[in-house]
Amino acid sequence: MNEILVVGSLNMDLVTYVPYLPAEGETIASSKFLTIPGGKGANQAVAMGKLGASVRMIGKVGTDEYGSMLLNSLRNSNVKTDGIIEDGLTGMAFINVAESGENNIVLVPGANAEITKLDIDQLSLFIETSDVIIMQLEIPLEVVKHVADIASKYNKKLILNPAPVMELSRELLQHVHTIIPNEVELGMLTKSNITSSEDVIRASKELISLGVKRVVVTLGSKGAVIVTNKNIIKIPAFQVEVVDTTAAGDSFIAGFAVGITKGMSDEDAAIFASKVAGIVVTREGAQSSIPTLDEIDKVQLV
Repeated sequence: MNEILVVGSLNMDLVTYVPYLPAEGETIASSKFLTIPGGKGANQAVAMGKLGASVRMIGKVGTDEYGSMLLNSLRNSNVKTDGIIEDGLTGMAFINVAESGENNIVLVPGANAEITKLDIDQLSLFIETSDVIIMQLEIPLEVVKHVADIASKYNKKLILNPAPVMELSRELLQHVHTIIPNEVELGMLTKSNITSSEDVIRASKELISLGVKRVVVTLGSKGAVIVTNKNIIKIPAFQVEVVDTTAAGDSFIAGFAVGITKGMSDEDAAIFASKVAGIVVTREGAQSSIPTLDEIDKVQLV
């Protein structure tokens, strides 16, 4: 079985459910509060574990109760945790979820900000022995670049989720096999205004000109689009009733990575990923909303 390595963040999500997202300076009442294991890296790792992939994670959590809860969540989803360092205080995410399903998030990085290039060097065997490496940007950018350099040295496929979005160098992008941004992230990466499908394709081609092999842009209810040097493939979204969009993007990325490691074409992997994300948005929470492979097979979406 192909080995997937996630290098990224682990956060405890402190989730507040509200009627709508509050305006600046506004105080509103919440109907419910939940503590849910999260973090973009951990969400993606858990999703791939639930989808039957062989997954390991490199990251850092605190020596507190939240850290233990995050490690248990990964292990319960068949994610190998021998690459996770325990030190300091666990990262947290304060999340407001509106009745519409939309959310906003404030991150407290905690231990995620403390992972170093030296930590990566000490765990580099895991990069060498993996087939696909997946990263996000909730850990220090210098660490992301260092992992990319090592992955390139061993000719590994690197999938990058550029979130939270920040300026990325050509040097880093040249190591990226697949970059998976949403519309907003794509616009910020390319410093362009994305208002149409033509804008999405133009901006995606700009990233390809900088060295990325393929761009997969997630478009929410409008689906996704895959752009390479040779093809432009539009992937429709499944029509579902949205409850909570938390972890939808992470689940799409996980589904796409699992599809690729199973030998699917880009298009089939993206369709599979879209189904995974389509199920996730019908449920509350981050990791708790992610379906198993059996559930994917049983659920019929249109």
